[in-house]
Amino acid sequence: MTYAIISGTKALIVDNDLKSQLKDRGFGELEGNTLSISLIEALFLVETKSIEIMLNDKPADFEEFLKYAKSFNEEFYNKYLVYKDLRERGMLVRTGLKFGTDFRTYERGGKVGKSHSKYLIQVVPEEYTCSFPEMAKTLRLAKTVHKDIIYAIVDGEGDITYYLIDRMKL
Repeated sequence: MTYAIISGTKALIVDNDLKSQLKDRGFGELEGNTLSISLIEALFLVETKSIEIMLNDKPADFEEFLKYAKSFNEEFYNKYLVYKDLRERGMLVRTGLKFGTDFRTYERGGKVGKSHSKYLIQVVPEEYTCSFPEMAKTLRLAKTVHKDIIYAIVDGEGDITYYLIDRMKL
């Protein structure tokens, strides 16, 4: 099993074979001779037993690594649940940070740099509220970059409901 090294909010993979396999599957960004993956990607790979994580000089299990990741973002687990669900549905999931959302997704078979993402995903807890102007602003941004916006609502039991938000012209 190959270990990833934690560096703050990233996991670093140096094994050439694993680096290549993960990059081909849409994980991470190459930074020199290292593949840098997000904590969400790393947790998914830990759960699927594709990598092991070293924390404090010893291998960390799923729960230990989840606790570490949650220390950076209290909504981390909800975001992870959505990430995992989308990945298990065969979608390529990347960060949506530059679009002001949690994720962007590509159609099945899509490749970063070779196709365009279709959806922006915003993860929210079920008690989330927002104003219509806030929702309109998010929708306008998504349409400006030719994407659809989806709110992924995660309830207290971890179930996810997806809502595609769109506008109608009358």
